Amino acid sequence: MQFIKKYGFLILPMIFMLIGFLTLKFSVDFGSRAAYAYFKSKGTYGINLAEFNTIQSKYMISHMIIGGILFSLGTIFLFFSVYKLSKK
Repeated sequence: MQFIKKYGFLILPMIFMLIGFLTLKFSVDFGSRAAYAYFKSKGTYGINLAEFNTIQSKYMISHMIIGGILFSLGTIFLFFSVYKLSKK
């Protein structure tokens, strides 16, 4: 119990980093799937390629931004946690 109490706050930053890294790594796949789902929900089967590429790139960029924010926050919190542990 003492171990979990002492090092338990290191788990949350690592989870943020893992989710952020996976979102960054698979952002192209997530963006493509989101664009396909968007066009499928609109019911447009005659897809305009330029419009599809624009929407796909916007979805990819949004996933990259979300992944970057989560990874950065996880890294910052991890460094603060390690610093806090080293001060004790």
